Amino acid sequence: MFTLRRCEKYTNWEAGRPVKLDPAEFKNLPIFPYHGDVDSEKEFLDYIDLLYQEDWYTICDELEEAGRTELSDQIAILFESSMDVYSSTTDKYSTEWFDVGDEDKEYAKYGGFNARHSTLEE
Repeated sequence: MFTLRRCEKYTNWEAGRPVKLDPAEFKNLPIFPYHGDVDSEKEFLDYIDLLYQEDWYTICDELEEAGRTELSDQIAILFESSMDVYSSTTDKYSTEWFDVGDEDKEYAKYGGFNARHSTLEE
């Protein structure tokens, strides 16, 4: 007896809820202030990307302590809001294959399955 499973691979594009942010409000942050041009969308976008990589939870805590809860909330919505799929390759195509192997929780990256053989061509 063999243990088999059917697999499918596809791509989803997801987006969170849009928020409106004023770069000027980030100029005087106590931690990680914005030093770019307030009229440059690209500079501000790059800053937000870096802010996301930093300890933005601490920044939100600092903002709340300073009474700037609305800005803190907007940052949290941007970084933590649930994501909705707006496009998916499942509407058009997917890659499907079969694996044979054993269920094994140690293989979490592979869906809890240790595949010895697969029909997936790579």
